[in-house]
Amino acid sequence: MKPETLATLLAGNFVCQYAFPEAYADLVELGEAEKVDQWLQSLDRRLARLGDDGAFFVAPLQVHTNEQVAKVKTDLARFRDVYGMLVEMLNLVRLTKDGFRGVPGEYVQLAEILLKVNEDTTLVSRLRDLRIPGADARLSNNELLRKMLERLRTEGYLIISNASTETYQITGKVDHLHAVMQYLVENVPELTDTALPDADAVEDDGEDGQVDLFRAAAADVGRKGASGE
Repeated sequence: MKPETLATLLAGNFVCQYAFPEAYADLVELGEAEKVDQWLQSLDRRLARLGDDGAFFVAPLQVHTNEQVAKVKTDLARFRDVYGMLVEMLNLVRLTKDGFRGVPGEYVQLAEILLKVNEDTTLVSRLRDLRIPGADARLSNNELLRKMLERLRTEGYLIISNASTETYQITGKVDHLHAVMQYLVENVPELTDTALPDADAVEDDGEDGQVDLFRAAAADVGRKGASGE
């Protein structure tokens, strides 16, 4: 149990093989995760993991007080503010990359996205409708996309893979976003119905292949659960 690993976890990070390879390697060593979990219990915390091979993170030992339950409900009610912007950003990336699923390990290159956006006025409109912090209409598509990717990096969903080519890689934290979306779709539909376009309506509009990231992520999580992964 390395102090550096504990510090990384306690800082609120999602430890995966892409974002924190050394800490991740430490946690997957036989018995190490159990030691960390036992240590965290003294802080009323536990070591959680996203699936059998996903990112590790620190979670409450249990949600048992009225205050904790109220906080969870408040966090879910703030869905659009907390996660909505990130979902919209990842969805734009999805629409520019054939076969993109938004899963850990996938690569995202600024130049590739920019080329696709510049070729499609619909994608340009989507980009300029995004609520990207620190961006305004005077910026070029290139500058807006760079700010978008940097925001995703700041939030922990991307890491820089190659700085010279402005290539990013998706981290394991995205699985947490997928899990939250899946939970909300199944349990709090009033928070997601307006954010999810009707699938039939999308087809009628001729937007074939532009599958909403929200629905696709929920489907991916559902398939994993059904297959026992």
